[in-house]
Amino acid sequence: MVGNSNYMVNNLSQATIVKIVLLCMTVFILRVATVHYKTRDTIKPSSSNDLKTLTNRVPSHQHRPLVHFSPSKNWINDPNGLVFYDGEWHLFYQHNPHTPTSVNMHWGHSVSEDLIAWTELPIAIEPEDDIVGIWSGSVVIDWKNTTGFQKNMSTHPMIAIYTWQKQRWQEQHMAYSLDRGRTWTKYSSNPIIPMYNNVSTADRLSDQIVRRPFRDPKVFYHIRTSSWILVLTGGDHVQFYRSSDLIHWSLVSQFGLTDGSHGGTWECPDLIEFPQRTLKNRTSLWVLLVSVQRNAPAGGSGMQYFIGTFDGNEFHNIQPPETINWLDYGPDFYAGITFHNIPGYDRRQILISWMSNWQYANNLPTAPLWRGQMTIPRQLQLDLNSYTNKYHLRQTPVQELTRYSKRLITYHHEKLSNMVLNMSRDVYMFNIELHKITKATTIHLKFRENSNKSEYTQVSYIGEKNQIELDRTRSGLTDFHSSYPVQFNMNLDRETLITGRLQLQLIIDRCSIELFVNEGKYTMTSLIFPKDSGYQIEITVDGHEIFINYLELMLFSL
Repeated sequence: MVGNSNYMVNNLSQATIVKIVLLCMTVFILRVATVHYKTRDTIKPSSSNDLKTLTNRVPSHQHRPLVHFSPSKNWINDPNGLVFYDGEWHLFYQHNPHTPTSVNMHWGHSVSEDLIAWTELPIAIEPEDDIVGIWSGSVVIDWKNTTGFQKNMSTHPMIAIYTWQKQRWQEQHMAYSLDRGRTWTKYSSNPIIPMYNNVSTADRLSDQIVRRPFRDPKVFYHIRTSSWILVLTGGDHVQFYRSSDLIHWSLVSQFGLTDGSHGGTWECPDLIEFPQRTLKNRTSLWVLLVSVQRNAPAGGSGMQYFIGTFDGNEFHNIQPPETINWLDYGPDFYAGITFHNIPGYDRRQILISWMSNWQYANNLPTAPLWRGQMTIPRQLQLDLNSYTNKYHLRQTPVQELTRYSKRLITYHHEKLSNMVLNMSRDVYMFNIELHKITKATTIHLKFRENSNKSEYTQVSYIGEKNQIELDRTRSGLTDFHSSYPVQFNMNLDRETLITGRLQLQLIIDRCSIELFVNEGKYTMTSLIFPKDSGYQIEITVDGHEIFINYLELMLFSL
């Protein structure tokens, strides 16, 4: 009887345990489902990274960008030393940590696991005193320890080569890091490339010495010649150097004295190979990027590029010398360079640019907190344009950006009539493809429009001109500098009018618009500084009937 009683108690206990387990599983499933529902409802990012941490790490400001990198305080300009290593994307940049002005440059440093969410680290490279500048340059990984700096077998040296500047005297210096970029040691025998040979340290600042632009080294490894290549600007041209150890350099050639735009000083060159694009003799095509301080399409600073071949010694332009290819047609896209050491399985060429213009960069109304920000990282692709029969660079936002977005609105295959989309967010991605475009078509898209329609930024397509126009006349603060342009445009090729199709992608942040046209064949980048909290999107159409192939509005997590 006792045995039977124990059996019944044990059996009851097991049944109870089973019920408890089932109840717990039910509660867990309901909880997960509830959390999933809430996640959808509040439009959280699909990535484990939460962009709320980006906004919380810096002082609150109505113009503080959410998905574009800006420093927590003070000045930023050119991106430097873009490099991928050991699972981290490194963004070094020109930075004044003390004031929001472009003096006494340091190298700031931030890292990311996904190119979007950045963590600021301590200053990487500091100048020796208040009148020295650590100017633009690049970082490479010394995989074979050609410098001899490596001490830990598991961590390869990061080598920074940059311009050291004092009283307009410029020369190329080196620093190295043995702890993944966290601390840096300046090379004891700097400079590695002097402005002039046989000029003593005492004489180099003398008024008798002629100074010229000599800066912004970009370094990469050239596999076919088993050598390091360094390209820098000589002011109105670029120079190419070669080395076997990153320390001792020889000048091998120069390019550009009679090519491209010479509206201003040349800066921040970058040379990029596109091995998937070849000439008939199977020679790879290369793209040489050069920033120009003045006379870009929207006025002031801009970026041009050349398409050609490079054999480890010389760059040969395959286009006529007078050809000018602009990388972006907006006023706020400058000093862009690409990442070094992107893994072979990735195979992308990824560029980040400074989003500003030297005409008014020192007057941006975001001070005293900070001045300057970076563009969204962009993937570059060299294409042959079938409508012009010329090669051109295509730019698209990196795919990592979509991990932080959720679709809010979608339209498919509908007639386009005038519409207003009311929103409660000021940071989003807007994609639209329109069909039946003709010369009679005029489309106006207003973004960040306030409730009484007095403030907005307008993007227009004018079919008669086959032209995209961006107008920031009524975008908010515009009078902080007399050279702040408010209207600019770009001409499109024949694709839109031949196919009747126009595709636009816009990334709207709190103080900027990045526009990509026809899958990134053309781009336009612009700062804006709204005074009001404008959330509306308004679309108006003049002329004949057109259709929406698709319209998609993606919100970024706050």
